[in-house]
Amino acid sequence: MEFKQLLKKEILVVISAIILFSITLSISEIFLEKPTIAYASENVAEINTVQEFETALKNKTITTINVNKSIQLKCNIVDIPNRDVTINGNKQNGVVINSGHYSIYGKQNYNGTNIFSVKNIKIIGADNDGRFFTGGAGNGPSSYGWNVDAEDVHYTGARFVHLSEGKLRFSGKDNNVNTRAENAWVHDLEFLPGTIYNGVAANKDHGQFSAFYFNGALIKGKATGEAIIGDNANINVKIGPQSTVNHYYPVFYDKVQKVDVGEDAVFNVDAAGVAFQFIPRADYVNKVPTFNLAKGSKVHLNGRGGGNYSTIKLQYYGAEVNLEPNAELIVVGDSSKSVIESEYKGVTINLRNPTNFEVANRRPNSKLFYSTNTKINGANIDCISAWKQIGGEYQTPAAESFQGGQGFTIDFGKLCDSKTLFIMGDLSGNQKFSLEDYGKLSLKGAEPKQEEPEKPIENTKVVIVTRHYVDDLKSNKGFRFYKEKRYTVEEGSYVQI
Repeated sequence: MEFKQLLKKEILVVISAIILFSITLSISEIFLEKPTIAYASENVAEINTVQEFETALKNKTITTINVNKSIQLKCNIVDIPNRDVTINGNKQNGVVINSGHYSIYGKQNYNGTNIFSVKNIKIIGADNDGRFFTGGAGNGPSSYGWNVDAEDVHYTGARFVHLSEGKLRFSGKDNNVNTRAENAWVHDLEFLPGTIYNGVAANKDHGQFSAFYFNGALIKGKATGEAIIGDNANINVKIGPQSTVNHYYPVFYDKVQKVDVGEDAVFNVDAAGVAFQFIPRADYVNKVPTFNLAKGSKVHLNGRGGGNYSTIKLQYYGAEVNLEPNAELIVVGDSSKSVIESEYKGVTINLRNPTNFEVANRRPNSKLFYSTNTKINGANIDCISAWKQIGGEYQTPAAESFQGGQGFTIDFGKLCDSKTLFIMGDLSGNQKFSLEDYGKLSLKGAEPKQEEPEKPIENTKVVIVTRHYVDDLKSNKGFRFYKEKRYTVEEGSYVQI
């Protein structure tokens, strides 16, 4: 009897120990085990939590990260290893990455360049200091070694990225970036062919911000920043849409020295004041900054109410605006100063048979240009229409009209004004051309001539003449003469010679 009771006690103790061990093991698994990431392959990570997200970013072997559930960053993710990595955001499934006040920092790479790619992603950051990616330690200017590729991105926050020493490239048909400050800090910017982009910068209060701030370091002492808009892209940017006093900063600002708009691309900028600008700096890499519109491109620049601020400011000697055939540039302002400012000598606007080059000032009794020794060179300009300074939308017919002919040059701006200095070439009309009197000007290229189709040739007869030389051996005088044969060939026949 005592033996049976003792056996029962021993069994009870063993069972209790097993239960206690199981509970302890479960607690250890809950509190101590590291997050387990599902790997579709050696280089692909499937992510459901922010801990898994951080672990994958810091794993150098992971090059593709699929975010399958919404996550929120709890701290900065710093020094992610140097390699190309892509984050797929699955925004079509409602997945959101909330970055809050935090950022992902790439480890600096002085010996090469890595690409941080984000695709099909929705990101929400804090509107006072949030940014999703910083391409290097610090607040941006030391971001060596990283470029960012963004495809079909929705971002709301302070800035999308700080990438002062890298290139930001957009692609895809669904990009929306809405920021309290700039959309991004960049060294170079590119919208790939066919990209659709809608951006809003300086979206609160009356903050003074451009859309893209080119604030990177000089390259061998030169400003080399470029903004490239690819063929068939459609780029739309608003700056301070809620503000009537945010006049100062344009779509691209600081060290940008070339802006290219590709063939059949569309580029629209709506700003409170200045929409486009080359600032005064003597270190442009190509001596002069250029704004180039390729064939069939359409650029509309609008300054809603600039006061003393022009819609375009070309603030360097010799700056160029170049329009290729069938390109269109429409510049509208509401400024007591001008719509286009070119106070530095030598600015040229080259029009090579454009669809339309149009400048209009909505403010009555206000001029189009604030210029010094500026030129408009026109080639194959069919019609030039001019309105007096009536302001508004200029819905009445033009007051004056001219013909441009094959080529002309208008030299204007004696000293920060619109005064016409002289005209060379084919420009003609019934009135005197006086740029200083106009509130709107439109120059349209000539329509391409329709070539008449060649008429078919019927019942053709071709006469072929052959000549061959014959040596005069009989006379032994050493000269040669030729004999001639003629062949008549009708259509559909041939002859052997």
